[in-house]
Amino acid sequence: MRLAQTLAPLRHRPFRRQFLAGAISTTGSSLAPVALAFGVLAATGSARTLGLVLLAYSIPMLVLMIVGGVWADRLPRPRLMMSADLVRFVTQCAFAGLLLSHHHPLWAMLTLQVIAGAATAFEAPATLGLTAATAPPGTLQQANALLAVTRDITGIAGPLIAGVLTVTVGAGWALMIDGISFLGSALLLAGLKLPPATRKETSFLTEVRDGWREVTKRSWLWASILYFATFGVTFAVIVVLGPARLAGTANGALSWGAITAGLSVGTLFGNALALRLSPRYLLRWPRIAELLGVPMIVALALGAPVPVLIVTAVLLGSSMTFPDALWYTALQQEIPAEALSRVSAFDFLGSFALRPLGYILAAALIAIGAQTALLAMAVLVAAATFLSLLAPGVRNLKRRPPEQDVDKSIVDAVPA
Repeated sequence: MRLAQTLAPLRHRPFRRQFLAGAISTTGSSLAPVALAFGVLAATGSARTLGLVLLAYSIPMLVLMIVGGVWADRLPRPRLMMSADLVRFVTQCAFAGLLLSHHHPLWAMLTLQVIAGAATAFEAPATLGLTAATAPPGTLQQANALLAVTRDITGIAGPLIAGVLTVTVGAGWALMIDGISFLGSALLLAGLKLPPATRKETSFLTEVRDGWREVTKRSWLWASILYFATFGVTFAVIVVLGPARLAGTANGALSWGAITAGLSVGTLFGNALALRLSPRYLLRWPRIAELLGVPMIVALALGAPVPVLIVTAVLLGSSMTFPDALWYTALQQEIPAEALSRVSAFDFLGSFALRPLGYILAAALIAIGAQTALLAMAVLVAAATFLSLLAPGVRNLKRRPPEQDVDKSIVDAVPA
């Protein structure tokens, strides 16, 4: 695929505005994990407090995800995402103010994180539907991959920048930059004009049931969500047992850092690959590609040399992100636009809701030994992949020709 084709979505004004908004906000957000962690630890000296702060963000995000999906299908998605960005602009700047003022009561930190997590629950399900509306026909995969590549690049550079800011001017200023980035994103989304969607208004519970029905009536969809849940649990186990496996070796922490960096490089490579390759079957080959995550699990279990672990980490990262752009394309292609955010919310829950279970499972599996547990996880991933491929829809879902995409040419006529 030529570079011009790869970047084709950016020539479309609505998508370009969405892309720039996302690039600004993800750049700021990439600073937050390091800045928040070290800022809270420096302010309170308590790892327990940090855990509570992180939990305060995660719980409302997961609990309200379905609610956010319903409202993202009810309201104009650019306005909903803009509102969520403005809320997070306030919460992040306020949290930064707590750290900079050296007055940081626990209740205030927890309250701000709860509000920020709730806002994210409304923004995340809306993104997929907005991309389906802003990307020109025939470019959905490239649009999804461009957004993902931006997240990957900022995900690699952001923590390094945050580390520098934290040790120089302080974590509070890094979080302040994060907050301001949400304001920039909101201003760009405010100028994004799309044709109004027509849909009939029903009760909240009816819309949740309708969204769930969209999932259950498609075997490729519910089989894939079950697969993602299994992979999410497995990845959480690896995050715990991987360091445990290396803890007794020389420079174990440094080795795990290098492996994690290899994983980040792999995620970037996988999304870059999705910009170039457009397989006819949207799920078959990406699902098979996810088997590339198995070698790292086996290598960890067998105590392979660090260079081998780094190479296999790159494979794991690629296997996690190359399928994503095609998966999002499948959702955008097959799910009615008026239900896309609700289905996206169920997808998010399937991918992330069970990860805490993985952390608990990892603690239990340590009793049988990290090597045995990791080998069991490798077998689980391989078995889940092959079981998923038994669903005919997973094997046979094809990419539609561009001319069968919904005509979005009207969007060009709307001032951006």
